[in-house]
Amino acid sequence: MRWIASIYAFLILGVVSGTPVAAQDCALAPDQGSSSLGSFSLTFLARHGIEDVAEPSGLALASDCDGLWTISDDKNEIFKLDLEGKANDDESFMVPVEGLEGITLDHSGDFLLVVEEDSNEILKFELANGAIVDRRRLDQTTGFDQVAGAFAQDGGNKGLEGIAWNGESGTFFVLKEGEPGLLLEISADLGTIRNHRMLDGQNGFRDPDLDSDEIDFSGIFYDPGRGAFWIVSDQAKRLFLYDWMGNTVVQSAPLGYGKDGDYREIKKAEGVAVDPKSKRLYVVSDDEARLYVFDIRP
Repeated sequence: MRWIASIYAFLILGVVSGTPVAAQDCALAPDQGSSSLGSFSLTFLARHGIEDVAEPSGLALASDCDGLWTISDDKNEIFKLDLEGKANDDESFMVPVEGLEGITLDHSGDFLLVVEEDSNEILKFELANGAIVDRRRLDQTTGFDQVAGAFAQDGGNKGLEGIAWNGESGTFFVLKEGEPGLLLEISADLGTIRNHRMLDGQNGFRDPDLDSDEIDFSGIFYDPGRGAFWIVSDQAKRLFLYDWMGNTVVQSAPLGYGKDGDYREIKKAEGVAVDPKSKRLYVVSDDEARLYVFDIRP
């Protein structure tokens, strides 16, 4: 039962009060990673209200690691937040597209890429002026025939939900929410699906309170220090550390925190980002419009 898992999580989280990667020069390059791939522990540090940003979805670490990028579907706007969730109006900008979800910064630090859930489209925005410089529907990419069956169902709101840049492979990874859950590797020019993996119980996406086919996937971030992906699930309220090369979840943990002696789950987690150098993990809640901050250690 979830309350048992919650009590367990409250104990293990240690709750307290309160080269392509060159663009992220404050973060660790892949060969500098000192973290263990197979283990982690979380300590809750803080939660911050995100003012004037309704329904934030997706997180990306800024190139200088002094902030985070997120999207508001409600306002059709891309926001630059500081590390306490305050929006920077000078760097935020409106976009002429609805239904945007995940977000990532490209290797140069000059472009943001986002996904649109209903059309399964990837859009590339130039930071200097907010212009769309490229856009590609998945069904327009070479290799789509490999995964077309996974996108055959109409409706259900289970399209693309997240995107991450992997500086080690020089490719993007896009995340399909469910029915089925899917992770696709896309070439840097957005023209080719290079590989894909189903995300299900067989490779470790499990939760004690849900059947594996009920677990959705709502946010993703590639951690160069660990050489693995952080993936969050809204329905499971769970964080997964996923090894693409081994095609397995190496560890997972419930998403929650302690307050006033009680354990509380994070509702509708829609984005995750990690600063490997400071060892901070950030989670954004769509439902609450809050930014949660954890210390993350081996």
